[in-house]
Amino acid sequence: MSERRDDQRRPPIVVATTRPFFAGAATIVDETWHELDRMAGALDQHAGLLSTDSADRAVLDLITNGIREVARRLEQTEIALAAYLPTS
Repeated sequence: MSERRDDQRRPPIVVATTRPFFAGAATIVDETWHELDRMAGALDQHAGLLSTDSADRAVLDLITNGIREVARRLEQTEIALAAYLPTS
């Protein structure tokens, strides 16, 4: 039984041919979440120009928060993908 538990703790073995896939996926995820973060920053700047009780500002705030949540999840995905990439 203890051998099975040890196997469950180790990340799965990745065949060498899948490494380019994971490297490509990690690159795309990295670029995407950084771009989303920049978009959220730009929306924040525009929202700052609107009055606090503006309906447009409320919409921009909702969109910005949604974009940041997606960016946060992509960042977590990038970290998970890194576990499958060689360290050297």
